[in-house]
Amino acid sequence: MGWHGSESEFEYTTIERLKALGYAHVHGSELLTARGGDEAEVVLRDHLRAFLRGRYGRTVTRPDGLPEAAIEAAVAKFARPEGVDTLRRNAALHAMLRGGVEIAVEEPATKTTPANKRITHIYAVDWDTPENNEFLVVNQLPVHGPNGNDRRPDVIVYVNGLPLVLFELKNPYDDQPTVADAINQIGHYRHEIPQLFDHNALCIASDGVTTLHGMWTANEEWYAPWKSIDGTSVERGTTGSMKTLVEGLLPKDRLLAYIRDFIVFETIGAAGGKIIKKGGKYHQFFAVRIGARKILESVKAGTADKRLGVIWHTTGSGKSLSMCFLVGMLRREAVLNNPTFVIQVDRTDLDQQLHDQFVAARSLVGDVKHAKSVEDLRGLLQTQGGEVIFTTIEKFALREGEAEHPVLSTRDNVIVIADEAHRSQYGFTKGFARWLGAALPNARRLGFTGTPVSFSGADTVEVFGDLVHVYDIRQSQDDKATVPIFYEPRQIKLHLNKTDVDGALAEIVEDADGGAIDELERKKGQWAALAKAAGAKERIELLAADLLAHFKDRTATLKGKAMVVCMIRENCVRLYDALKALPGCPEIKVVMTGDLGKDPEAWSKAGHLTTKQQREAIKKRMIDADDPLSMVIVCDMWLTGTDIPCLHTLYVDKPMKGHTMIQAISRVNRVFSDKPHGLIVDYIGIGDELRAATAKYSAGGEDHGKPAGGLDEDARPLFVAALAEVRSFLPEGVNYGDWRRLSPIALEDRYAAVYGHLTSDDDLRDHFLDAELRLTNAFLLVKHLDDCRASADEVIFCQRVRKQLLKTIRGRGPTRDIEKAVRDLVDDTVESEGVVDIFKAAGITRADISILDDQFLQTFKDRPLPDLRLKLLEKLLADEIHMRAKKNLAKAKTFRELLEATLQKYHNRLIDAAAVIRAMIEIKKDMEASDQRAGQLGLAEDELAFYDAVAINYENVYGVDFLKGLIHDVVQSIKRNLKVDWTEPHREDVKAAVRAAVRRVLTKQGVKAEDFDRLMPVLMAQAEALYAEWPIAA
Repeated sequence: MGWHGSESEFEYTTIERLKALGYAHVHGSELLTARGGDEAEVVLRDHLRAFLRGRYGRTVTRPDGLPEAAIEAAVAKFARPEGVDTLRRNAALHAMLRGGVEIAVEEPATKTTPANKRITHIYAVDWDTPENNEFLVVNQLPVHGPNGNDRRPDVIVYVNGLPLVLFELKNPYDDQPTVADAINQIGHYRHEIPQLFDHNALCIASDGVTTLHGMWTANEEWYAPWKSIDGTSVERGTTGSMKTLVEGLLPKDRLLAYIRDFIVFETIGAAGGKIIKKGGKYHQFFAVRIGARKILESVKAGTADKRLGVIWHTTGSGKSLSMCFLVGMLRREAVLNNPTFVIQVDRTDLDQQLHDQFVAARSLVGDVKHAKSVEDLRGLLQTQGGEVIFTTIEKFALREGEAEHPVLSTRDNVIVIADEAHRSQYGFTKGFARWLGAALPNARRLGFTGTPVSFSGADTVEVFGDLVHVYDIRQSQDDKATVPIFYEPRQIKLHLNKTDVDGALAEIVEDADGGAIDELERKKGQWAALAKAAGAKERIELLAADLLAHFKDRTATLKGKAMVVCMIRENCVRLYDALKALPGCPEIKVVMTGDLGKDPEAWSKAGHLTTKQQREAIKKRMIDADDPLSMVIVCDMWLTGTDIPCLHTLYVDKPMKGHTMIQAISRVNRVFSDKPHGLIVDYIGIGDELRAATAKYSAGGEDHGKPAGGLDEDARPLFVAALAEVRSFLPEGVNYGDWRRLSPIALEDRYAAVYGHLTSDDDLRDHFLDAELRLTNAFLLVKHLDDCRASADEVIFCQRVRKQLLKTIRGRGPTRDIEKAVRDLVDDTVESEGVVDIFKAAGITRADISILDDQFLQTFKDRPLPDLRLKLLEKLLADEIHMRAKKNLAKAKTFRELLEATLQKYHNRLIDAAAVIRAMIEIKKDMEASDQRAGQLGLAEDELAFYDAVAINYENVYGVDFLKGLIHDVVQSIKRNLKVDWTEPHREDVKAAVRAAVRRVLTKQGVKAEDFDRLMPVLMAQAEALYAEWPIAA
């Protein structure tokens, strides 16, 4: 296999994996006829037509089948979905795939029947029997874009002629292209060959090390690994392999299930509003299928136990979307006979947010109703089914005078899906679940939770059953579905004279999570006393000053926003006023509801008492990372269910525990840009409760991950280890944090020495770059700690080294211009000094080979750091040779051999550095002379490459003029026989035709037969180097 270790090999092995699943394979160049002879057409209409004929067409045994005109009408509908842009056409195609299309069939009159017209419903996919569909994997399909762009995507999976899956692959054996480059290339395809995405369901990007899947509309941060084949065992500690993705997602039945049930086009607002395409992750795929299977099995068997179990997916990993997928999957099941779904939450704000999610996904879940009151809920539940009903758990309360809840429906196709199914008020003994059970005695119950079931004891199991699927903090962070959270205590003293503060806190939070109402009423005095102490003027001023300083310091190096949680609304307002009185305070808002009959008028005047619409407007501003609104202060609102990805810091001045605390701190675990972590800053003292929660996450000896790691026990060791790792890659015996005390010359020499050391070995350089990134991220957490802050200058030094390395090393720079969340340390003194230029420090005034001349040789002898200078010059010269190799193999080979031989002599101490420079100058001069030779010989540039390839051995044998004529004819004959992908292994027939054409020219020109065997490989190798991408560029 001549292309071993190449992107082509990776493409080949991917195709082989798909063939092992029963997919057929054909090369893209062979499908022009199936595309109607048009390379702009991406649908294989012949294949789509064949499927529809086979399933619906009129035959002798199916006389009532569709006539050819109806088949053509269906082909046209599926091949050209309607829509004003690509995204809307893609949404329309997805809707047609899931729901089918209606085709009008006109039957002419016959001798026995009158003319008639009927409507037939047909599908482009046989969802029920995957093997009845054609699964075709196509590689290197030439696609002509509307603006003249010609592209060849690596691999496309067609189902019945529709291009549903796109693979973009990068060479696993090359350290330059990465999975990020693959995703970036998909982004270019969206503009260059947009017709491919009218039908695309999902995209897969891989560099062999990392394999990710995502929607074509998504940025890199939303692509995710597929890390399970069976849904039980997980591929831990990796970024996802192609094997796991292909075997876990792409078996025929799973691919169809994913396309049908795990892709949703959310519509924000009314029809015609903004559309967001989302796809499920592997944990959602497997959990939802388990939940659906248990529901269907329960209904079919008519089991008495209505409990279906609990799905524990850690907060922030997409529970709301999982519920949408589940409802969308179940609502079309015939055995459920038009089911009713009751989506049940325990708080009004959660009710609204989850309701809005379902409304946005209405194309998947169907009609969505919202119970506004007890009466409204009772009315909605007495229908014949088919809807999704949202309600809070309290709406199952009794009316005044009722001793028992009336039965609202005896149907067994009512499915209750509870969000946050760990709440203690769900208990059958004294909770609202008792009345839910009475109202819907035959309903099936499935629970979702973001925190461990152990937080609520046996009640959750009693109501919903055992755990059926777990996606914990550890796995979520491994998959980068969420970011880790760290905890920083910064308590400000509470001035209470006679109250045992610790005891009061423990007592209050113990009952605040669900004790009896009368108990909470008795504790109001203690809570009020604690809140009053927390809101004391002196304490609030201290809190405001410390909080603002902390936030400004944090956002100097990490772009993002913050949320502050206070005990009572009065404290929210007091803190707001104290913060706004400080210089440099950013824009902040208070988010709370109010009682206009009791609250101070000043609160309304200041805009603190907000309506639902105002709160939504504030939330949108917070979600926008570029909006100047930087911080919100809340009491009870937004602590659960609210997603603000750029939120990276939660300041806590309110006692919390258990699931309430876990839900609150999870506000900062959302993925955003390159946000490395979230941070909880504790001003009130929730540390003991956090440790207790961590213990519950590790219950039973299983490591489910930490809700939040402490700065001392987790973050500081991370920083210390990262700093030690970075130091291990630098020259020993130097204090890299003392650079401010150095003279400009000494500082320049230090940087140059480090550059020289790191560039002496590519692996060493790359290890340093990776370690420096870990160091920068770790320092964000600990830079305020006195012992860690002392290392700030050393971190700055390493960041500056990294900046210069990325500028001078091909392939390690940013893949696109996007603003990052993590910023380098800001230091006016450092910035004003500028950053040492690696080439300037080495005495190289221009970063190109034009620097090489006799004058440079004289100055070279007088400068220090000869190894660094040689390394940089070697890179410049090697880059130039690499570029020339694509045009002239023979000359590039000669130049490369000269350079390697010279450097080998230097390393063996046979010559000194000055001799190396002299050799480099000669190579550069030879290059310049070579550039003039084509004109001197009367050859085209590509013809000169072939001439040089053979002249070294045959110029003296045949003469210059003979060789010139021969090469001209050879090149023309090669070009006449080239075709797309002619160098690929499967196009050996084309390559054979090229070889035959060259042989004919050699024979015709009278070349000796004994020279054929030596000339042919040389000529063919040069042809492959020059014309590999003939006639279009990928």
